[in-house]
Amino acid sequence: MNVSVIRKCKNPKILVSTPLLPGHKISKITKKTLKRNDIDYDWLSCSDNNNIPTNHINCMEWYKKNIGELPHYTFFLDRDIDLGRHALDRLYNTIENSSYRSDIIIGYAYASFKYTGYVDHDFPAIPFNPKKLLQANYISSNSLYVTEVIENVGLVTDDKYRRLLDWAFLIKCLGQGIVGISCSKATFKVISTPNDISSGDNNDYMIKHSRVHKDFIEPLLK
Repeated sequence: MNVSVIRKCKNPKILVSTPLLPGHKISKITKKTLKRNDIDYDWLSCSDNNNIPTNHINCMEWYKKNIGELPHYTFFLDRDIDLGRHALDRLYNTIENSSYRSDIIIGYAYASFKYTGYVDHDFPAIPFNPKKLLQANYISSNSLYVTEVIENVGLVTDDKYRRLLDWAFLIKCLGQGIVGISCSKATFKVISTPNDISSGDNNDYMIKHSRVHKDFIEPLLK
């Protein structure tokens, strides 16, 4: 596995996982802004695969094999994210302090974010809404997850859903009674370019959307 250890601490609360596609590297702004957090975290990157979730899986498997037990939480962090100050701290505090119900498991905390550049759009961290999630994804993959949820539910890696692999995973979570919790005070920006996965044309998006709807949403609605 082509895994790099970017940061290692003594008692990490979080594993930060950054997937890298061929020829990509972590931006200076991502390295700089992640440091603006107080919580202890380990940080790995993986560039084994063109498939982003597969690289996350490889990071986690490498960690277990070479370092030991995974931290309780895992933060998926893309290479080009401009994190707001204390974003990771705030996500951690939100999910740690969240209330639990017997029929619902809170499996992740998500932030407000904004695309700037080629795509220009705001995504506020609205309260979790399962009906809205079944219509379209409003939650970034750059979220803080309970590690056990990732391992038990399983990330979606099939490229037939490319662009919406993160949405498919969140729907799988919903089908198992696992929901998210919003943290509007945690923020980040994404510098969008024409080559980004999220910048594809609308026709491609609708094809992937229909596949996710057929394979993941329709079974839940039956």
